Amino acid sequence: MIQAKTFAGNFFVQVLGKIGSLLVGLVVIAILTRYLSTSDFGSYTTAITYLQFFGVIVDFGLTLTLIVMISEPDAQEEKIVGNFFAMRMLSGGILFALAAILVFFFPWSASIQQAVLVGAIAYWIMGGASLLTGIFQKHACMWRPAVAELINRTILVIIILLFVWLRLGVISMVASLILSNIVWLVAMIFFAKPFLRIKPRFDFTIWKQAALRSWPIAVSILFNLLYLKGDIILLSLLRTQEEVAMYGVTYRILDILTAIPTMFMGLLLPTMVTAWTQKRTEDFNRMLRRSFDIFMIAVIPILIGVQATGTALMTFVAGDQYVISGTILRYLIIAILGVFIGTLYGHIVVALQKQKLMMWGYASVAILSVAGYLWFIPLYGVWGAVGVTIFSECAIALLTFLVVTFSSRCFPCLIKTGKALFASLVMYLFLTHFHSFHVLTDITLGALVYLAVLFAVKGISTTEIKTLIPSRFLPTKR
Repeated sequence: MIQAKTFAGNFFVQVLGKIGSLLVGLVVIAILTRYLSTSDFGSYTTAITYLQFFGVIVDFGLTLTLIVMISEPDAQEEKIVGNFFAMRMLSGGILFALAAILVFFFPWSASIQQAVLVGAIAYWIMGGASLLTGIFQKHACMWRPAVAELINRTILVIIILLFVWLRLGVISMVASLILSNIVWLVAMIFFAKPFLRIKPRFDFTIWKQAALRSWPIAVSILFNLLYLKGDIILLSLLRTQEEVAMYGVTYRILDILTAIPTMFMGLLLPTMVTAWTQKRTEDFNRMLRRSFDIFMIAVIPILIGVQATGTALMTFVAGDQYVISGTILRYLIIAILGVFIGTLYGHIVVALQKQKLMMWGYASVAILSVAGYLWFIPLYGVWGAVGVTIFSECAIALLTFLVVTFSSRCFPCLIKTGKALFASLVMYLFLTHFHSFHVLTDITLGALVYLAVLFAVKGISTTEIKTLIPSRFLPTKR
């Protein structure tokens, strides 16, 4: 019984910590959009997106591969983690040095190039911190990295407020990431002590094994980058930084929402890997179907709710000068459905070890997306980027769904999805006829209406939520 309570406590602390980090992230956006001009915020967005591009390349699929390898029976966890950590920091140093050199070949302003030079250090440090999340995912103790991330975000806000008070510019705003990410890495190492000691190791046998198992994921990630980050990069090259600002601040909302399915799958992936490798098909299918239900219950009200609150939300977050971003959000939010489904089934692709098969799907979507961006962005600007982004996210969702479904023979049940849709439509009618004094009131009341209707139609229950808890944490009968 204690173990079950401990797991539940860790899970809810993780959720609260993540919510706290996301709220702090919104505060950062609010500060920057109000302090910087739209052109400067566009430059900030361009620099950050460019660094994120290399940050994903640096991952090389190591984070997912680490979770799988340390979740396997008889895994030498400390040895594996130490080698993965050394591999990440070394490869990260090389790639971010390359990023700092290559930025001078882009026709960007000097401020963007200088911001990249400074930010490369911050993102190199971030790579080490994010890798270590796999340790806590394996031990179902995700409250620890959630707290570490919350500390990171809080320090970031404090530094940015200081720099705003000092009237510093774009480069300083990017530089604020360095100190906050150092604290993040130190906190992650400290929180990992109850499980293992983080020490860089150089066993090249493990490096080779990691590379062999990671490269299909790495290639897939590279293709993912072309449609995930290609929109802002090409928008910055083909249009103005003001347009980048309007699109970029909206995309930040998508980035924040993306953390939700990633968080859940990080918690569930080790258990699903174990169930699949041990051929416990019934347990695996049960968790997959329950996960699909939970994802649909979470994403559908977001998709529909934004149609009623999008403009007010973006004005509240970014300021009156970003009112057009509210209209952009109402369309771009359609992509979040693809993000949730793609995240769910994309993680399961790794559990089923179907990365090589899915690689062709990622490649196809990447080619079509880049062609779409090059064709539509010059003609339609942000709206071209929005349309292609929706296509790419939904295409990946469909392809990962097909690969997992035909490999596992596990088909989702859509009854819960239908009930979530019904509850969301009731919520939408409420929001469109109820006019409060603030958008946060609208969101809160809308969420309460949605949950009330969902429970009324038996779309979810506390008993069903408990079925997502891995069986090894459930209380045993005595």
